[in-house]
Amino acid sequence: MSHRVYLPFLKPPDQLPCPLPDEREIAQGTILCGDASNHCLVAVGEHFVVKYGGHISEVEGQNLLFLERYTGACLTVPKLYAMWRMTSTGHICLVMQRLPGESLETLWPQLTEEEKSAVCARLKKAFNFLRQLPSPGFYGGIGKTPLPHHFFWDSAKSPAICGPFSSEVELNIGIVRKLRQQSKENGGYMDQKIEFYGRHLNTALSGHDSVFSHSDLQRKNILVHRHARTIISVAIVDWEDAGWYPSYWEYCLEFATALWVDDWPKRLEDIIAPWPREAAVFRMLYQELYF
Repeated sequence: MSHRVYLPFLKPPDQLPCPLPDEREIAQGTILCGDASNHCLVAVGEHFVVKYGGHISEVEGQNLLFLERYTGACLTVPKLYAMWRMTSTGHICLVMQRLPGESLETLWPQLTEEEKSAVCARLKKAFNFLRQLPSPGFYGGIGKTPLPHHFFWDSAKSPAICGPFSSEVELNIGIVRKLRQQSKENGGYMDQKIEFYGRHLNTALSGHDSVFSHSDLQRKNILVHRHARTIISVAIVDWEDAGWYPSYWEYCLEFATALWVDDWPKRLEDIIAPWPREAAVFRMLYQELYF
């Protein structure tokens, strides 16, 4: 299932744990994070979590439906039960499965070394499984749409910057275009440096397959369900930035954004194969765009 579904999307009643909540019930749900105008996540009863707000897109829903074909022993993600535009605001609303567990961000300081290893081993199986999904041969979102990560955001939604890209060379050209656009908006202060990237980026970043990547592997997006210090399950949530990226992307993005205050960056190498050369280059690019 690489195609996109159309809104509204509703799973048949026999595939639901109970009737779907209506918008009134959603508005009265227990807020887990965020606010209704922007990016709100609420719990509704024991079966549902609902994400809605002005900054929610249907990308996450499309990704969850794609991944539903592949979830199982190696990969646990929430099921998408429904997706529609709310009648009151026009905002996208995602009704998803409420999975058991606690955020790994909260749990991490409490875990023993053995428990950390157990969690990382499960995550490694999940990401190895993702890497084996058959690639569509492009770099982009589900259904050959733009790459959803903000690294490729463009206000004009130009495919030359946002993708999808047919090759890694084309993707690298898109990155240089974004840097050039940003430099222009700021008076051309980086033009000479961008010429450097234009000459050499294909040498530094080449030969990387298109693989399905989560693109936000922070501990807050990992749910660990345990009982009496035994790990029952490890789930990955928040798939809104996922898509088909170069194979270095998952590791290098986390390398560039990690706080480096504890052992998580080191443990990340137990989950995803490190790309140290690419990480150094990507960190430079990330710094150009965001600092």
